[in-house]
Amino acid sequence: MKMTIMLMVWAFLLTHGIAFAHGGEKHGTNHSDAQMDRFHKMMPMYAQVQAKINEALEKGDTSAVEAEAEKILATIPDLKKSKPHKNLKKIATFKKIADAFGADVTATAGMAKKGDLAGARTSFRKAEERCNECHAKFRD
Repeated sequence: MKMTIMLMVWAFLLTHGIAFAHGGEKHGTNHSDAQMDRFHKMMPMYAQVQAKINEALEKGDTSAVEAEAEKILATIPDLKKSKPHKNLKKIATFKKIADAFGADVTATAGMAKKGDLAGARTSFRKAEERCNECHAKFRD
């Protein structure tokens, strides 16, 4: 009996927890939208590239930093066209963060090209902070 009640409570919380995570404002459930599909593919790619950039910075491999940064920079126009998962009324803030993220990644690539690893690290830390800021406001 207790197990059945616990399972019912768990199922209820799971189904309603997803709705609460969006804060009442959702981007919609239609993920067949091409832009949303691109947006959903960008995020795992960003995580992979972030790890590669950090590894390249540790190794002092400036050409790898540049090459990986270019992968992110190629997606910035699509990122700016995307809709966040929540707080849709704050789309201007979303776009400002995307602009700043692009600028930080551009600076990272530029510093790496000059051989300035310390500057590249600083710029990339700022880019990573933009990810966290965006996720805090528009995803998590």
